[in-house]
Amino acid sequence: MNILIIDDQRFIREAMKADIHKRFTESELTINEACNGNEGMALIIELGEKLNLVVIDLKMEQGDGIAVINMLASDTRYAHIPIAVISSSDKRTLELVGGIITSLRLNLVGMFSKPINVSDILTPLLAANIKGNAALELPPVSQGMAASVNIHQLLKDEQLILCYQPKIDLNTKEIVGFEVLSRLCDQSNGYIYPDVFLPLINQYGLNTLFSRLVISQALQCWSRQPLLMTFALSINITADDLTCDELIEYLIQCRREYADIHLILELTESQEIINQDRVLNSIARLIINNIDISLDDFGKSYSTYDRLDAIPFKEIKIDKSFVSDMDINHQHYFIVESTIALAQKMQVKVVAEGVETSAIESILSDLGCDIAQGYLYSPPIEGRYLIDWITEYSAQHIKPDYHREYL
Repeated sequence: MNILIIDDQRFIREAMKADIHKRFTESELTINEACNGNEGMALIIELGEKLNLVVIDLKMEQGDGIAVINMLASDTRYAHIPIAVISSSDKRTLELVGGIITSLRLNLVGMFSKPINVSDILTPLLAANIKGNAALELPPVSQGMAASVNIHQLLKDEQLILCYQPKIDLNTKEIVGFEVLSRLCDQSNGYIYPDVFLPLINQYGLNTLFSRLVISQALQCWSRQPLLMTFALSINITADDLTCDELIEYLIQCRREYADIHLILELTESQEIINQDRVLNSIARLIINNIDISLDDFGKSYSTYDRLDAIPFKEIKIDKSFVSDMDINHQHYFIVESTIALAQKMQVKVVAEGVETSAIESILSDLGCDIAQGYLYSPPIEGRYLIDWITEYSAQHIKPDYHREYL
């Protein structure tokens, strides 16, 4: 564990170091210090990807915490480094900075008020590492490496690995479905994640080819296992996909071929739908062919309420940015509460993404949310490990007669 603490108060650094040393042996730990932002940025450049955690104070002279955050965001080599922000600032300021970090797509462990309890920082960091191992994934390739990857060749060679994240009924705790999450695999570097490869796929106009590969592989995985056929299969699709007539025909053909699979398409799009009429026409064709449509990332996409009014969605998914901290962020709590109430009035299922703690799960249950998805239950699971995970989860959470006929 290689940690960098950036804080202008020496006694804060010393106290944190003493607490951290209690959690690790000397051989497991290296702690670096910086007394201001400028010194911290120099150390980040020097240590680079060796860092496992950067703790950043906000209020400092000679380079404040925001300057450090902006520096981390300016270079993709540092985007994966976990960061924890500590400050004596008020709660609203911490929320503002937390929102900025999230929008910059940095790896935020959390925002912490002084005085600091080091366990509050280390516990979610170590838990994320453990859960990452449970996902049984290869190390992610950096964004810098991904820029040189031959996306055309990876797709041609079908170097696509699908992982599946479970969706859990909050009332019964039963598994009701899985969402498909895609990774491309570079054998020499590991997984390439969507935030890296999707822009390249868009750039080279490979969207339709990629979507067909995902749909085909996911349906084949489901069809090979009778147990999986009992769960809904959710696949992401964009508005651009819906403007491709060939892909719509392919989806309808797949629905007829795999008639026993409950297929849900999650419409994900952060920009305005340019050809609204064409998209609505495609959605209508999918619906009359018994393919359900889910509205993904509700509250984040463009003109969300217009879409909700125009399209007969069967499901609304609340974006994880609202869910993950709703126990401490009042604004996010109210957004989630109102979305669940709206879904109930429209008689639409509502799914909460980004459920990572029992506290969040309990709040969602009290609000009447139908389904939850997140690391509290499982990180994304490779297809080859799905049956084992379902067996273990069912044994722990479901009454014996629920899964006996399959196991």
